[in-house]
Order: sequence, then C-alpha cells, then structure tokens
Amino acid sequence: MANPALDLQQLRAFYTVVQAGGFSAAAGRLHRTQSAVSHAVGKLEQSAKVRLLDRRGRQVVPTPEGRLLHEACERVFATLEEVQEELQRERTRAEGRIRLGATVEFGTSVLMRNIRPFLEENPGIEMDFHLSHDLLTPLLRDDVDLAIDCVAHPNPELERTPLFREAYMVACAPEYLAAHRIREPADLARCAILSFDKECAWWERFLGAFPKSRRPAFGRVVAINHIRGLITAAVSGLGVLLAPSYSLERELDRGALVPLFPAIRPLEDRFALYQKAGKARLAKHRLLTEYLQGLTPAEFGA
Repeated sequence: MANPALDLQQLRAFYTVVQAGGFSAAAGRLHRTQSAVSHAVGKLEQSAKVRLLDRRGRQVVPTPEGRLLHEACERVFATLEEVQEELQRERTRAEGRIRLGATVEFGTSVLMRNIRPFLEENPGIEMDFHLSHDLLTPLLRDDVDLAIDCVAHPNPELERTPLFREAYMVACAPEYLAAHRIREPADLARCAILSFDKECAWWERFLGAFPKSRRPAFGRVVAINHIRGLITAAVSGLGVLLAPSYSLERELDRGALVPLFPAIRPLEDRFALYQKAGKARLAKHRLLTEYLQGLTPAEFGA
C-alpha cells in the first residue's frame, strides 16, 4: 500500500516547531493551540512512518530524518512564497511583510532615519524592526527575514550583501580631556578606558592602526555592555570611549564629546545584509536589498 501524501499544514507545523525550538513558541507563531500543533506533528510522523523530533523536556531537536525533512520544507515554503508573488505581480509590484533586524545603535541612529522613502515607494510592503546585538539566532530561526549587521556570519545558509563602511572614533568629554591632559595615544595609560569587554577586544579597531611594537598601553578598563551606556559614561566624564562615528553625531554637535587623535584612523567594520539564500529571490527582499545598496546615509559621512 502506498504511503499517504504528506499534509502541507502538518509540514508547516513541523517546520515552525523546528524553527521556533519548541511547541509553545511554534503555537504562538501559527496562532494555534499547543495541543493542535503537537497533534499535527504527531500525525505527520505517523504518515512519514518515522520519528522526526526528539522531545527533551521543553527542548525539541530534529532527528536525522527530521533535519532532512526540515531542509526540504525550507526549500518548499520559500518556493511557495515566490510563486505567490508571481501570482500577485499583476496587482502590485511587491507586497507582504518584511521583518528587518539591525544592530541597536545603527537601527536607531541610521536605519529609522532612512527607511521611509522605501516604504513610500512600496506601499504594498509592511515592515517590522527587530533591534538587537544578537541577530544571527533570530535570522536562522526565521524570527527576522533579513538582518543588517557589522558582525561577519560565514554561514552556508546565508547570503551576504555588502553595504556600508562603519568608521570609528575615539572621544571623551572636554572636562576629562583637560583633567587628564590627553595629547597622544600614550596618555591613555593614565585614563579610564570604556569598553564593551574587560579584555578590550572592542578596542582592537583602534590598536590595529598601530604596529604591534608601538601599541599604546591602557589604564583602568571599565566594561559597559551597550553602546549607549558607553556614550553616556563618556559624556559624564567617566573615561575615554571608542564608538562608531555616526553614533556620536549629537554629542559632538553640542560639544558634549570631543574627538581624540584625529590623525589616527581606527580600522573600519563593514555592515552587510544577511538573509537565507532561499528567500533572496523574493521580490520584496530584492527591492529592499537594492534600496539599501543605493543608500549613502549622511550619518556615515556621505
């Protein structure tokens, strides 16, 4: 007797459970009860005649067979979304919802100031924004559709499109500059260094501009795990910070911070747009990618 055909709704339930990491989170995404999602996955396992998920308490992990089916689901659902766009193309150029991820400071300082023209040009597209320092996890779990990040993600599932260069600046409050008589990088040895981490890996962008034999020594390190915290601490006279130049625009304009060592150019990062390769063909994704590639935001010195 032939195996029954796999049910599309059951496949969607299974795929969402794997993406969300559990039945409860999947039920929320699908707007169904947890028991309904669990029942759908159970029926799918009966049809496939194989166990697809290992249930370890609240954690759910696909079996080898489950991983194989999950990869197939990813291709199928991406294709279905692309076909749906083709069917609607006569009515509108592109429509649907895009969930765009971005780093917190970039999202608030740059993205929100520059995204309005895209939305006005594409009234059929709705956008939601997810601002976070961890963008890889929500991207791989389909909590966001695309992510703008300055952290490299060499993941074979993802397609990378280069965007903006991110320049950095060393700065401190004018009062701190006067009190510590900072004239050259060697003077940082008697300063408090504001950093994301105690090891000062954050400051490698600045230290990398020097030969290893001439790298300046640092004084006391104050660890602050958020860029706005670093900026506020520097404005309050707690030490010297390194930050993306665009993030200091307001503080520099009103004289709350002053740049240090303008002749020294810290190493630059590069923002890139990441998305799953299977979704890159979607019209709404292509339009957003093209728009972001064409941007020259004033905050980046354009």
